[in-house]
Amino acid sequence: MLTGRLVELRPVRADDLDFLAALANCTPVRTHVVGWGWPISAEGQREWLQRSIGDPHLHRLTVTDQATGEPIGLTGLWELDWHNQSALTAAKLMPGLAPKGAGSDAIKLLMAWAFYEVGLRRLHSTILDFNGASLGAYVRRCGFRVEGRERASVFRRGEWRDLIRVAALRSDFDALPDADEYVERVCGPRPVPVSGVERVGSEPVAYAPNGH
Repeated sequence: MLTGRLVELRPVRADDLDFLAALANCTPVRTHVVGWGWPISAEGQREWLQRSIGDPHLHRLTVTDQATGEPIGLTGLWELDWHNQSALTAAKLMPGLAPKGAGSDAIKLLMAWAFYEVGLRRLHSTILDFNGASLGAYVRRCGFRVEGRERASVFRRGEWRDLIRVAALRSDFDALPDADEYVERVCGPRPVPVSGVERVGSEPVAYAPNGH
């Protein structure tokens, strides 16, 4: 469980499936995400979860409202490239359920986990050119940078729309004013460096400067 200011991120569970099916079938969400698919049934959602289990190249997380514990969205890492230490990331939240600021909170929490626990060095994503909320969250508030534009790449509402490619390195995350806070939320307090070693009997004992 990863705990932010407003949300928590946890592994997807079987009791999330009804919510995730509703999220996948929500028209405003489907319009604004890059991927495309047919409306999904409850059975299809269960099969989706089974296919996900054990896949080393993805890790999905349910976003929950910290105040209520109820699911409000989905995020995670896809296309994990362990050799190049990179992954695709994305987030989608159910309209009307997420408190203000939940999206940025979830993104920063995931970034801290990906960079400081998983060991990645680069995260990338794609955003439709009319999705101002996602551009604001990723680029203006979470340190992602625009790296390119694919013209007329995605078909939405009878029109071809541009796809904007964004990415963040660990150094981009570290430059955020609240990066240390999110790293501590994920990893705990920064360890105190060992400054010396004393020998007690035959066993060396490390000690910190304050003697604890």
